[in-house]
Amino acid sequence: MTSSVIPVNLITGFLGVGKTTALMNLLAQKPADEYWAIVVNEFGEVGIDGATLSSAGDGLQVAEVPGGCICCTTSPMLRVTLGKLARGIRPDRLLIEPSGLGHPAGIIDLLRDPMLASAFEVRAVVCLLDPRQLEDSRYYSHETWRDQLQLADVLVNNKCDVADEAQIVRAEAMAAAFFPPKLAITRAIKGQFDLGLLDLELHPERWPVQHSGAHAQVGRYTSSQQIHSSVVSKSTDMEAEVTSWPICKMQSSLGSHSCGWIFPPEVVFSSRKVADLLTALSQNSDLNLQGLTRAKGIFHTERDWYRLDWVDSMTSAAPAAYRRDSRFEVIVQSDPAPDWQPLQQALLATLISSPSPL
Repeated sequence: MTSSVIPVNLITGFLGVGKTTALMNLLAQKPADEYWAIVVNEFGEVGIDGATLSSAGDGLQVAEVPGGCICCTTSPMLRVTLGKLARGIRPDRLLIEPSGLGHPAGIIDLLRDPMLASAFEVRAVVCLLDPRQLEDSRYYSHETWRDQLQLADVLVNNKCDVADEAQIVRAEAMAAAFFPPKLAITRAIKGQFDLGLLDLELHPERWPVQHSGAHAQVGRYTSSQQIHSSVVSKSTDMEAEVTSWPICKMQSSLGSHSCGWIFPPEVVFSSRKVADLLTALSQNSDLNLQGLTRAKGIFHTERDWYRLDWVDSMTSAAPAAYRRDSRFEVIVQSDPAPDWQPLQQALLATLISSPSPL
């Protein structure tokens, strides 16, 4: 039975990486009692991939958006297609395959538009990578190729039957270095990967309060006062635990201490105030951050999504394809661990908007 919202997965990757083959393998794992839909976009005008997928069997609807890229030039067509899916026979799952030349961040933004967010729920974004591409500048120097990797929640190193072990290990090392970290990094041959990767948990409000490890903990960092009046509490039917935004994660080891905050993707930050916050880090005004060594973050601002870095009093900013959440983390070397409350209050002061209560 179809739920009130349609779960959506993007299957991304550059040209020739094996996205359509991966979709065929996912369809082979589709539960027999489920009805799925696929939206496929090809850069050319002749819908080869759509015709291939349409032959996958019953319980499937394939919608093609040929010509250009659904991330940009044909985005109105994608909105129309999604509207028809929401109003028609609602599928149990929607898979979207953007063109290999497409920037998928625009699709995520569209699915989170208030007009569509009530009908669709963005699940894990899967990106397929041919490990051999890391040795070809036509790929690793391409902005879209890099953005596809950054956006992905799950990275699948495909074509491991034709890549050698050194190439695969190099690709895995690159994937492991991403900030924020991937939910999963896996190997595949001919696009075969576990269907369960599509439903890996994305939402921090469903994370356990306790985290394994001698000095690690996950939960809320609060004082005697409410941290922010507009930061809401969320709960699920499956759990009695109620977790408030932002999620706070702290760790201490060998005289170094880290603290990070995670916000839902719909939270919007002021780009100017976030920039001012990074300036305050250099000045170490009233933030109690003696021994600050590193700060980094991904922020959904009123302008766009940005990756921000602070190292040795130098700041940098660049557009980010990442869309799962906004997050900010700092690392200090001090004894004892600092009081994180001043920084948390300064961070919350950069908010423009936060989620509406459920």
